[in-house]
Amino acid sequence: MSIEKIREDIDGIAAAQHSELLSGAWWHSIDLGEGHVTAGVHKLEELCDNYSRFDLPQDLSGRRLLDIGCWDGFYSFEAEKHGAEVVAVDCWRPENFFKAREALRSKVEFHDLNVYEVTRARLGSFDIVFFLGVLYHLRHPLLALEQVCEVTRDFAVIESHVIDNVFPTEHPVMEYYEFDELGGQYDNWWGPNLECLTRLTRSAGFARVEILRREPTRATIKAHRRWDDKPETVSADVRIRDVLNAVTIDYRFPRRGRHAFLMILAAGLPPQARRWEVRVEMGGFGIHPIYVGPSGNPQHAGLTQINVPVPPGLDLGKTNVCVWHEGELSNDFEIDLVEGSQW
Repeated sequence: MSIEKIREDIDGIAAAQHSELLSGAWWHSIDLGEGHVTAGVHKLEELCDNYSRFDLPQDLSGRRLLDIGCWDGFYSFEAEKHGAEVVAVDCWRPENFFKAREALRSKVEFHDLNVYEVTRARLGSFDIVFFLGVLYHLRHPLLALEQVCEVTRDFAVIESHVIDNVFPTEHPVMEYYEFDELGGQYDNWWGPNLECLTRLTRSAGFARVEILRREPTRATIKAHRRWDDKPETVSADVRIRDVLNAVTIDYRFPRRGRHAFLMILAAGLPPQARRWEVRVEMGGFGIHPIYVGPSGNPQHAGLTQINVPVPPGLDLGKTNVCVWHEGELSNDFEIDLVEGSQW
C-alpha cells in the first residue's frame, strides 16, 4: 500500500469521527445505568476493551488518579467505579461530562486547565495518570510530558496517534502538521512514531516504558517512575563517594530548573559500564543517566562520573541517591534539595 493511500485512510477515519462529533454526538459512550448508554463516537465495548488493556488493578481503593483530557469522562468514571479518587482535567468545560457526572452521582473532581497548567502545586501528585489522545494535539509535546511526569508517582498510561505505518523505521521520527494536514483538524500538531514516543517519555523523566498496545496509527504505553530491577541488598564494592551539582560544581541542588543536574562520583563500577546499563534512583524515582564515564578532574581519578537530571516531582529537603549496575547496588547518599527556578 502506498504512503498516499495510507494517508488517505487515516484522514478519512479522522474526518468521519470529527464530522460525527460536530453533529452533536457524544465522544464517549457511557453507561449511565437503567439501560441508558450515551451514543458516543467511540462505542462502549471499544472503551471497555481499551481500559482493560491498561492492566490496572481491579481495586483502585486508596489510589489517586488524574485524567488529563477527560472529554466526556468515560475513563474518569470507569476508574472511579474501581475505587479510585479521580481528578479530571480538560482545556474546556465539556458539558457532556457534567451531564454524565450528575447521572452517575459521581464525585470526580473537574478542573478547566490545559496540560501546561497541570502542576503539583495546583493539583498535588497522583499514583496513576491517564494521558489519552492528547499528545498529538499539543504544540509542545515534550514540555507536556514533563508536566505529566511531575505529577505522577507510580505510572502514566499514555495513548497517542503514531505514524509507524507511514514511516516504518527504527529511528525516532515525528511528523509536524503546520495546518490541518491530519484529519482536517487545525489542532493536530505532531505525529510521532512509537520509538519517538518512547524516547520522549523517558526524556521527560520516566524511568522505563512498557508497550501496552501497538497498532499502525495508534499506540498505548505505560510510563513508569521506578525501575523494576533494583537489587535487594547493598554491594560492598559499589560506593557513591560524592555528589555535586553537575552545572555549578558545588553542593547546591535545585529540584528543578536549568541547574537541576547531579554529578555522581562512584567507586566500584567497571570501566566498561555503559550509560543505558547504569540505573540511578533519587527519592524513590528512577532516572536515566545522560553521561557515564571517567571524570575529567584528576582529583576524581578511579571514580566513575554519572550525570543525571533531577527527576520531576521530588519534595524539597533531604533525599537519597543510589546507583546500581548488573545487580551491584550502591550505598544511599543523602543530598538536600532546594527550590529552583522553573526554567
